[in-house]
Amino acid sequence: MGYSTSHFAKVVPCTVDQLNQALDSAAVNEVCGQIAQALLRVKQGEMSRTEFENYKKAMKSQLPVLTPHAVFKNGERKNSEAIPSGLSMYDIDHIENPRGYYQSMISGRETELGIVMAYMTPSTEGLRLIFEVPQGMTLAEAQKWMSVQLGDSDYDGCVKDYARCSYLVPRAYIIYLDEEELLKERQVEEPASQVVTPSELTPVPQNEVAVSPEQHAHNLRIFDLCLKEAGLKPETIDVVGIHNWHNSLVAVLSVGICRLMSQQELLNVLAQRMPNYSKEQDCQRLVSDFYEQYTKINAPMTLALRRIYAEGMKEPVAPKTQTRQQLGSVPPPMPENLPKLIKLLVSKEPENVRPSVALGAFPALGAHLHDARFLYADNTYREATFMHHTMAKTATGKSGVSRVCEAIMKDIEERDMVNRKREQDYKDECARLGANKQRPERPDDLIVQMLMTNITIAALNQKGADAQGHFVYSLLNEVELFNLLDPSTKKTVLRNIIQTAFDCDWYGQDRQGERSVSARYRLRWNWNASSTIKRGQDFYQPMLADGSFNRISFSTIIPTNDGKIPKHGFYDEKFMAKLKPYIDRLNAAHGKYDLKKAQLLIDRLNEEAVDTARLCDDDAYEDTSHRAIIIAWLRAMVLYVAEGKWSKEIENFAIWSFRYDMWCKMTFFGEEMSKQMEHEVVGKSRGPRNMLDMLPTEFTTIDAEAVRLKMGRKDHDPYKMLWTWENRGYIHQDPLTGVYRKTESYLAKHPQAA
Repeated sequence: MGYSTSHFAKVVPCTVDQLNQALDSAAVNEVCGQIAQALLRVKQGEMSRTEFENYKKAMKSQLPVLTPHAVFKNGERKNSEAIPSGLSMYDIDHIENPRGYYQSMISGRETELGIVMAYMTPSTEGLRLIFEVPQGMTLAEAQKWMSVQLGDSDYDGCVKDYARCSYLVPRAYIIYLDEEELLKERQVEEPASQVVTPSELTPVPQNEVAVSPEQHAHNLRIFDLCLKEAGLKPETIDVVGIHNWHNSLVAVLSVGICRLMSQQELLNVLAQRMPNYSKEQDCQRLVSDFYEQYTKINAPMTLALRRIYAEGMKEPVAPKTQTRQQLGSVPPPMPENLPKLIKLLVSKEPENVRPSVALGAFPALGAHLHDARFLYADNTYREATFMHHTMAKTATGKSGVSRVCEAIMKDIEERDMVNRKREQDYKDECARLGANKQRPERPDDLIVQMLMTNITIAALNQKGADAQGHFVYSLLNEVELFNLLDPSTKKTVLRNIIQTAFDCDWYGQDRQGERSVSARYRLRWNWNASSTIKRGQDFYQPMLADGSFNRISFSTIIPTNDGKIPKHGFYDEKFMAKLKPYIDRLNAAHGKYDLKKAQLLIDRLNEEAVDTARLCDDDAYEDTSHRAIIIAWLRAMVLYVAEGKWSKEIENFAIWSFRYDMWCKMTFFGEEMSKQMEHEVVGKSRGPRNMLDMLPTEFTTIDAEAVRLKMGRKDHDPYKMLWTWENRGYIHQDPLTGVYRKTESYLAKHPQAA
């Protein structure tokens, strides 16, 4: 490994004294501290991102550097002079807690992963690992290997340049260091990208490659993508007797393929793609010249080259796992140790019905909460919104959910009976007065939470407005009763109501008639519904891809098929007496709740959801899981309030409820969801398109020219366009690299351009 006093100084083999002197240097500590302070100012809005990048570049130039990948024959950081060290770097940028990430993902695995050094990077709030390259791997293969070990798909695949340096940091930033392993000498073959003269080149015979089969297959994909980018076809580049192979190869090399694989790797590819010409000295000289003279390793990649790299990396490391296969053929079993309230609620129903009862009870439990809000991980407060549907075959015991919910709602139903009688008395009095008499004012405290099964928009609005911030609740034995709210086949109104209710957002209607209901209120509506599986699938079919379906939780009942008549318990006074303390706590709760253990639960659920979605490569699972996590977390918060304390049983129940909900959604709706998501297309704009928005935040002149070509501009020269953008303050150019960057003011006005 090499050491240099600055980015521009000559590189020498690093010693223990040099390393420790740099780590303990007051100057290094001062520079890194100033970079960290500048980044804080960016977060606080006191410094623009552009100003920070320029400041960071100037400050980092004062830091000593390591060259973990190699030392260099003449001390100059050139790939052609590299003597590989057998080490590589891996970066995880922009993570909230680098030390926490290291402890959870890496600690204890240092030997397994070959980690010799790990430290925080102040300029990106990230983590840098220096590790030993597994035997037989190239730098690029080592990078990909590490990404698989850490489950990180968003890694910097360009960290395979032997001349790449790493700025040193103070010792306080060091998380792990094994000096002996870091600085020991390793016997490593010369880098494949080292420049050699044509006379030294030894063609690699066809079907004989110097890299692993997987890496060679990856390189073949990259070559084919570059071939396509150059406007060429595979069948035209190696035809015997047609001497245009030279121009074809120049076209591919000009795309920038030398940035994406080593020289020897390209020669291996050419041996397979151009076997008739790859052995000729002219071909090998041309490749050598491009690597030596025309390839700027450290220059910014063009838009086309970044796209080719991204497409080349798309092939998964392992075969795709079907989501249904991953989740299993039956729903996950309930935990053995249940929260006390859940244990009580399921005690009166047959065992196969209990999972559905346990999940179906929450709309009724949540209806008891008033002015109680819970802080979610995104720093928004949510209320106990639950909409639950039980889908199962006929005669399997779906009514068990209704019996439990009726018991839970008994205290609310008794209060409702009083107010329903007062409301009826008011209506009777109005009827006696006749049309010409002045009607009395309608009482403003007619809170009725339990809605009738015959629901109309007007009734929902009246009861929702009367509720004064309380939840209204519906218990529907058949989901088709929702058709009274929205008889249309597309369920447009119902979808809007579900989306509004999940977020307790504003809802209402304006009507002209004297007796018509006009109201605007926050819709708090919990409900239970049930159906057979087929009817449920048909009912929700229009909602699967618009965000309303995934706001509902689902459960099912697995038939016993034993031919026996199921026995249900009695929800008698003894049961109600045991239930009362939990209901009393829910009724008494109010205010804001923020529980650290609940936040950790959210992180755990999210991590599981992300892992499953990546493993299965399933967009439908990923999209659906976001709100399933919220629902599972809300269940935990309701149990926390009802039981008066957090417990391991509550946490395990919430995790199970998430898995069970997702099993139902993916089993009953996953295939149709995937189909609908595949058919979602963005319409093509017929008007003028903003070419600056078509470019990434940072881009080059070549990128700008490519956009003009794509838009069919006859004048391909982008300089006038770039000058105009720069003059208007849309972009600015780095004088050192020539790279353009969109300004903060432009991005603020055009967030879609980021």
